[in-house]
Amino acid sequence: MLTLANQHHSAWSGKLPMRFLVRRFRFNRLACCLLVIAAPIALCVTNALGADPPAESSLHNGSVTIYRDTWGVPHIYAKTPAEGIYGLGYAQAHDRLDDIYRNLRTGLGRMSEAFGKKFVDQDYIMRLCRNEELARSYWKTAPPEVKNATIGYVAGVERYIAEHPEKVPAFAFKLEPWQVLTVGRAMTLNWPLGTIKDDLEHGLRKDAAAAKHLPMRSNQWCVAPSRSADKVAILLADPHLDWGGMAVMYEARVHAGDLHMNGFFLVGGPTLGIGHNEHVGWALTTGGPDTSDVYKMKFRMSPKPQYEYDGKWRDAKMTFISFDVKDGSTVIRPALYTHLGPIIKAPDSKTGVAYVGASPYFDAMGLAEQFYKMAMARDVHEVYDALGMNQYNEQNVMFADDKGSIAYVRNGATPIRPAGYDWSAPVPGTSSATAWKGIHPIDDLVHIFNPPQGYMQNCNISPANMMIGSSMTPDKYPSYIYNVSWDDNNPRGKRIVELLNPDHCVTKDQAISFTTDVKDILADMWKATLRTAVDAAGSERMKDPEFAAAVAAIEDWDGRYLPEYKATAVYKFWRLKCGKSVDLSPLAHKKPLDDAANKKLVDLLAETIAEMKTRYGKWDVAWGDIHKVGRGGQYFPVGGCDYDSGDKGANFSETLFDVKSKEDPKHPGRYVAYNGSMATILMFFHKDGVRSFTVTPWGQNSDPKSPHYMDQGEKLYSKRQMKPTWWSEAELQKHVESKTVLEIH
Repeated sequence: MLTLANQHHSAWSGKLPMRFLVRRFRFNRLACCLLVIAAPIALCVTNALGADPPAESSLHNGSVTIYRDTWGVPHIYAKTPAEGIYGLGYAQAHDRLDDIYRNLRTGLGRMSEAFGKKFVDQDYIMRLCRNEELARSYWKTAPPEVKNATIGYVAGVERYIAEHPEKVPAFAFKLEPWQVLTVGRAMTLNWPLGTIKDDLEHGLRKDAAAAKHLPMRSNQWCVAPSRSADKVAILLADPHLDWGGMAVMYEARVHAGDLHMNGFFLVGGPTLGIGHNEHVGWALTTGGPDTSDVYKMKFRMSPKPQYEYDGKWRDAKMTFISFDVKDGSTVIRPALYTHLGPIIKAPDSKTGVAYVGASPYFDAMGLAEQFYKMAMARDVHEVYDALGMNQYNEQNVMFADDKGSIAYVRNGATPIRPAGYDWSAPVPGTSSATAWKGIHPIDDLVHIFNPPQGYMQNCNISPANMMIGSSMTPDKYPSYIYNVSWDDNNPRGKRIVELLNPDHCVTKDQAISFTTDVKDILADMWKATLRTAVDAAGSERMKDPEFAAAVAAIEDWDGRYLPEYKATAVYKFWRLKCGKSVDLSPLAHKKPLDDAANKKLVDLLAETIAEMKTRYGKWDVAWGDIHKVGRGGQYFPVGGCDYDSGDKGANFSETLFDVKSKEDPKHPGRYVAYNGSMATILMFFHKDGVRSFTVTPWGQNSDPKSPHYMDQGEKLYSKRQMKPTWWSEAELQKHVESKTVLEIH
């Protein structure tokens, strides 16, 4: 990775490290080693130990009850929001104390001092974005609900630490409430930073296709009461992210005064990322307006750092960021700021040209306020108003409520830009002619309430493809607001429309089956392609009984990636070979392959069969025998898929139940899931109470000795099943594993 400068302050060379910008959710982390002793069923522990909360806290003479259900998920009951979040902090610390410290170190830009030089670039970006500085400043004037929440959270974590000092990792540090604010900010900055990287690459490469790397994917869909068997709104949130770092969220239920939260939280704070309260829920997928830009500017470094703007030279602010790196020397790097934003590519020594990143999110600190407002919302309109605060990064946000409304907004703090420029690449920054004119109000963004179709989905696709006959078309919006490039459509979006559009009476069981669907929408095309190739060039190969049997198995296969199916593996490995060796683009345009390509397809299937026999002893190995979900030595068969090879229009398959795997280097031939459906929640908004179902690929606890380390992976995820959240206390009491009461003095 390129370096700006280490101990030398008098010169500027190189460019800013950009690795962080492309590692969305892929922050480095070590395996959690928190040792937690599982409580026996119905065990009740009353504990009054713990340090006094800060004087400004509302935590005084309170009580918190934490029930653990039979999956180890905490259900927290308290009289006030601050007390409930105190319980959440305690529960998170119990399950994932190591991750709390890692995520806070990530937000503060302090990973390298504990984990070494490989984190210097990441820390540099966090400090360049001034996370600590802005969090400290914001804390002084933060609203009471934010202060109470963060104080309560940290007090709960410290309560657990006081009770279990032996569990504190070596890389721990003194916690302060304001630090919690950096976690959500670090998470959300990934999107605008990624947009800036795309714009910079577009300008440098002059190739839009080379930029716009495919970000993380997720599913969301909703159904109106008119299409629901129970006449209620239904909403799915199903993020597909790497199963490591900040992306591994924390499942919990909180009932605390008038604050009710159920779903998945960021670790290291009380932010409910996806889920619902007593009345309304929300789901998020990557996609949204263009929120951030790159300016091409002219700099001079002598006699001091300055940049040209409107015909005059302005002083740039130059600071130096120092890193105490574990097992290494101190690293010092410069940071240079203009009024438009920080430099992201240093000035050219000959031309003086430099590139500056600009984003509304660089100064935004109201994320905790916005999510608290969402958690307190009573219907979709109040969620929409909260999103209008423009604190959350660009996302497709879908939401539904117990009044029967469904809604969507392509959300993001979007600058009002002057016309006449290509904002997907660097624009001239030497003149106020390209300066932003403000931020668009949310009403300017792509949005809809209660579409007449009675359903919608956005699995990282264009609003025009969210349902048959969508009214949200690009001609109605500025291009940078509509902002569809990589996300026009994909297999997941096409498949869920196939399922939702003809179904006018979606039952609970159907909704779960849609969520866990493993059908490959390209299967029929590829089976027909195989038959054509065999008829054209495979007569000799078909004399081989094994080859003929493999062809028959693929043709008889129903296209679903189920663990017990034996045609799936040979089909996938064959397609991977085809993408590497054959021009498949005609298939993407519904045109036949030529004779040479057909012969190659036949030969490649024969190669695949031979290779599988060598590796596995047979070609018809079951998908679940080689495709696993698990960690720490506990692995179980799992269905689903996510792969591509060659032309994406012809050879990109991903199932709604998205499971992306890679070969286990310790066990060649075994493929272990590491990405995909990972914090799934399906919500039904009944008037007498929300009913919801969840599943994660592993388990609630990070300790390999815990019964909740891989129980969901084994009993639910591998079987494509979901568990009820037991949101009401009456339901919960039938499924309690343990009970802990925390007295607060």
